[in-house]
Amino acid sequence: MSTSQFIAGMIGPVFMAIAAFMVIRRDAFGEFARAAVSDRPVIFLAGVLLLIAGVAIVQAHNLWTDDWRVIITLLGWLGVLGGVGRIFFPDFAKPIVDYIKSDNPAVIVTAVLYFAFGAYLLAKAHAYL
Repeated sequence: MSTSQFIAGMIGPVFMAIAAFMVIRRDAFGEFARAAVSDRPVIFLAGVLLLIAGVAIVQAHNLWTDDWRVIITLLGWLGVLGGVGRIFFPDFAKPIVDYIKSDNPAVIVTAVLYFAFGAYLLAKAHAYL
């Protein structure tokens, strides 16, 4: 199993679980999102954890190819940028979360995209290169 497959095998199910939670527990998802963006220490901690995960992925997999494996590298760099963004700009997401309610169709569309992306990564994790 390659490093790309290993990381895809870890990230894919996480995306799928988040997507399932967004659909099955829509009210709780909205409540958690509103609570999280209102708690600056939680945003800071989430930023630190995302930064650590992003740096770990980039350190293990900074591979710029013309196939699916570049997705892993891009996710690592997005993790780095997202982590730094949460640390330095903790209030950025609050207006977005306040605007989008849990019954908004955008939540379902996002969940479907997350689930499909996670399934794609999981399939790639278990495919032969």
